[in-house]
This record gives sequence, C-alpha cells and structure tokens, in this order.
Amino acid sequence: MAAVDRRLKEVLEQHNPVVREVSDYLQEASGKRLRPALVLLAGQFGQAPAVASDLLDVASGVEMIHMATLVHDDIIDEADMRRGIPAVRSKFSNPVAVLAGDFLFARAFQLLSATGRPEIVNLAADVVYVMSTGEISQHLDQGKIASEAAYWRRIEAKTGHFLEACCRLGAVASRAPQSVQDALGRYGHHIGLAYQVIDDLLDWTADPERLGKAVGEDIAAGIYTLPVIHGLETPEFRAPLKAALEQGAESVDAVRELLVESGALAYCQRRAGEHLQAAREALAEVSSGPERQALEDVAEFIGVRDH
Repeated sequence: MAAVDRRLKEVLEQHNPVVREVSDYLQEASGKRLRPALVLLAGQFGQAPAVASDLLDVASGVEMIHMATLVHDDIIDEADMRRGIPAVRSKFSNPVAVLAGDFLFARAFQLLSATGRPEIVNLAADVVYVMSTGEISQHLDQGKIASEAAYWRRIEAKTGHFLEACCRLGAVASRAPQSVQDALGRYGHHIGLAYQVIDDLLDWTADPERLGKAVGEDIAAGIYTLPVIHGLETPEFRAPLKAALEQGAESVDAVRELLVESGALAYCQRRAGEHLQAAREALAEVSSGPERQALEDVAEFIGVRDH
C-alpha cells in the first residue's frame, strides 16, 4: 500500500496553502486501504498484466472515491469524529467538507479517465450512482425499522457493490477473462456484505477508542442495522427491546444486553461467516497462487477484525 499512499500524496498535492492544509488532513484521516488492495490483487489475474501505473491509478482512484463518501457521510450524520480524530467537518467546517468531498471525486475521476479505458470509468461511476441511491433511501427511512430484506438491499448498495466493483476494476484493468471477472466480482460482493455486517456488529461490541466512534452510535442517529432488526424479530425480546430503543442514546447499555440475550449478535456473526464462506468458494474458480492466498487472507481478516 506504500505505492498507493505515494500516489495519493502526488495527486492530492496542492500549491494553494489553504487547500493544501485540507488535502493533507484528508490523507491523515485515511483508513485500512482495503479497496485499493482489492484492485491491486485482482489485477494480478489478467491474461496480460495491467500497466503498473494504470493499475495504481485505478487503486488510488477508488480510495479517493471512498474517502469522498466518508467526508460527505460525516456531514449527513453530523459526526464529530472519524477514525479517532476530528472529522473534516469538525476540523474545518461543513462547507469545506462538502467541497473537500467534491475535490476528491473530481481527482478520482481524472485519474480513472487517464487510463483511456471507458469501461473502467463506467464501473467507477456506477459505484457512486449505486451508493448514492442507497444512501438516499437510508436517510429517507431514518428513524424507521426496516425489514431484514430491506437491510440486505441497503448494504448491497452501500458496501457489497463497491467491493465487488473494486475486484472487477482490477480484473478489467488486467484484461482478465470474463469468467475470472465474474468470480472475483462475486468474491468482492460477499466480502462486502460480510464487512458491513461486522461493521454493524462492532457498533455494539468494539472498544470505542479502537473503533473511533461511540458504541451504539447508529441508534442515536436513528439508523437500525441487522443486530436491532433481528432482535426485534425475536418474539420474546420485541417488547423490551422496542421500549429500550424508544429511550434513545441513554439506553445503549440496555439495548446491547438485550441484543446479547436474544442471540441477535451471534446471528449477525453467523450471517457474516456465511458470506465469507461464499467468498472463499468464489475464489476456487480462479487460479491458485500467492494472489489468491492474499485474497483468502483478506476474507480471514474481515472475519476477525475488531475495529
């Protein structure tokens, strides 16, 4: 990931000292680099290896798209912290955060278009389109408790589709056969769903300092994820859980206890494990070697991560 970090620094470098301050801060708040890692790994399965600079630009481009969505998410959610440091909106202002996100989107698509591959640009644009429609739906439903089926549709748009696209982008960039693109796409889709379920699980189980946000933050924002949805579908826990939820942020500890007792947290862990297994099965369709092992290791990491 060092090459991605260097490329991001080059692309986000600004001569204007005020803009440079924002740009430097965006890089400081960077995360795990999962999405560019998937692009780079999937790019090793092609019939003709992708031009190294093109693959690096695609990987850097998807990371900037991810960074942009997080900056905008924090504005929408009125979040003060991101990964243990003040969110861009807190460090600067909401208007600066809006423009910083737009800046990241623009630079990302400049990089992607420079590959001269319209199919790569189209795939990336589709990511932004699907995520945006998913986020619109989520915020229109804020405060409502969705069905489990609706939850799965939401996280497919939010995370499943993005990680699937990262794998497809690497495969397309290296001109992998369609069957390999599809297998890697299925792998990315399933690890994306598992990643999001575990993310929602960690909202209840993680150390707040390692997670970078308060435990139970979703219910305080009126966002109900799989642990709560499944808990409410358990008849004997529906009434006490609903009563605790009505008390809002003050009842986080009581809600968490009910989610443990109802088996909702264990259910989420099991469902995430099912998707990780489906991801591993998809990898069986691509050639074995260190690249496939690395993708298997990514699935393993997602299953055990604690923040």
